[in-house]
Amino acid sequence: MPIAVRVLYMVAIALTFWILTWVLAVTVVAQLILTLLGGQPNPELLNFSKGISRYISQVVDFLTFLTDKPPFPFAPWPDRNAAE
Repeated sequence: MPIAVRVLYMVAIALTFWILTWVLAVTVVAQLILTLLGGQPNPELLNFSKGISRYISQVVDFLTFLTDKPPFPFAPWPDRNAAE
């Protein structure tokens, strides 16, 4: 991938990463509240968290040049069930 194209991807993905930090913060607080109220973590939120954590990993890998493959929406959403 030419560096000019990569820079454009990186700008878009860096903005996505900034938004993801807020999504992560809301998820953490919501899971904490739901766990305090219900005595156990919410299974749907755990499932969502697994997908978000895999996506954040892909974003960081791309932004730090560990991979040349851009993450979603330029690739499929990461599989939550894939082996690590």
